[in-house]
Amino acid sequence: MRFRGFDVSHHDDSVPAADVLASMGSAGLGAIAEALPDGLVAFDASGVVVLYNQAAESIHDVARDRALDARLEELVEDSSLDCAELSEAVLAKRRSDLFARTSDGRSILVSVRPVRDRRREAMLTLVVLRDLDVIDHQRDAGNRHGAAETFRFRASSSLGTSVDRDLLLEGDLERAVGFGIRAMERRARVLITGETGVGKTAIARHLHDAVCGSARPFVQVNCGSIPETLFESEMFGYERGAFTGALQGGKKGLIESAAGGTLFLDEVGEIPLQCQAKLLKFLEDGSVQRVGGATSRRVDVRILAATNRDLETMIGAGSFRRDLFHRLKVLTIDVPPLREQPELIEPLIARLLDRVNAGRKPVLRLDDACRARLGTYSYPGNIRELANILERLSVICDSIATVADLEEGAVPVTTGSSIDDTMPLKDRVRAYEHGLIDEAVRRHGSKRKAARALGVDIGTVVRKTQGGRRI
Repeated sequence: MRFRGFDVSHHDDSVPAADVLASMGSAGLGAIAEALPDGLVAFDASGVVVLYNQAAESIHDVARDRALDARLEELVEDSSLDCAELSEAVLAKRRSDLFARTSDGRSILVSVRPVRDRRREAMLTLVVLRDLDVIDHQRDAGNRHGAAETFRFRASSSLGTSVDRDLLLEGDLERAVGFGIRAMERRARVLITGETGVGKTAIARHLHDAVCGSARPFVQVNCGSIPETLFESEMFGYERGAFTGALQGGKKGLIESAAGGTLFLDEVGEIPLQCQAKLLKFLEDGSVQRVGGATSRRVDVRILAATNRDLETMIGAGSFRRDLFHRLKVLTIDVPPLREQPELIEPLIARLLDRVNAGRKPVLRLDDACRARLGTYSYPGNIRELANILERLSVICDSIATVADLEEGAVPVTTGSSIDDTMPLKDRVRAYEHGLIDEAVRRHGSKRKAARALGVDIGTVVRKTQGGRRI
């Protein structure tokens, strides 16, 4: 590395460091440091910090105002970087390459490079901090560049169960998620909407993994679970002694914990109105100020939000800020309920059965009638409800689940027709079929939607419903 003849390698043809700093000026050198993607810290001969860029601030988790002019031991004590060998290498002015981890789990390559004058005396010691997780992600992104990718939706524990295999989703949702990945790459904010249980968290996690990589922090905040009185301290953190009961060393907030990764604001519509202004300020300038702190620090983080509420209606009612809504919504991904994606029910049943059957003997199987009933149910609780139904069947059934097992409360039974035990089998089948069609029409609101849910064409439904009970 060379700055206008300023050699930071082991060669001895460099000019004195003081001359270089004087010729460039602190502003010029600082501008170069800020342009670097890696963290850069410079210590003078006595071990005092004289240069500290924004990337270093993110890795050390120490504000620039606090780090500049601090001594090495003070920076190491406050830093989130766990590297006992760093102090020794800097004090000894020894060329070294070390590995360290941050408190949020990131892997950092620490390169220590002494800067010497012609007399081989160390004038500065540079510490370069390289985030290896970012490099891995950039390499993976380069390998994927130009390749046609298929969106695969991974159902996670957020759905009430875990599906180990990927579920292939096609159509509008796949395209919307593709746009979501593009938005995340451009650091645009994405709002995910949909009913409870449709998999909003799983989609958020997929977007994060696709853009940031699974090794980067993914911090999910359930906005509805944070009391209004604690919202600011939980989100922004606090300094030592900020209030009675505060931790002696202070506490990093949830926003800072997501630095370098993704902050997922789940149930964002539940944020109290009084707290929305505080979140809006962070979204506007990207900086946070801890409770009791005097300075702000910038946090490099991508933002995802999700809600099952109609935010525009809430804006009209005065319970959600319009400016916050537009800050969160650069792109919207609307996840349809399971009843509008009947083609997913059977694949989901198969994957969820694999899950509940793991380690179970004998394995749980569904008879045809049970499977048919599950295929036409409307699932007001969406994927989460389907998962719960199958888990319940795995508890109450020995080996084969029947419609009778569903009738115990898992799935409502409303066939729309009575089946007489004295009827011939053919008539019973017809009556049962009528009941399924009537129930599908009732739940889905139209014959066309019912036909789609039942996996038949609209003509079949119309023909079998003409003339009342006649098939």
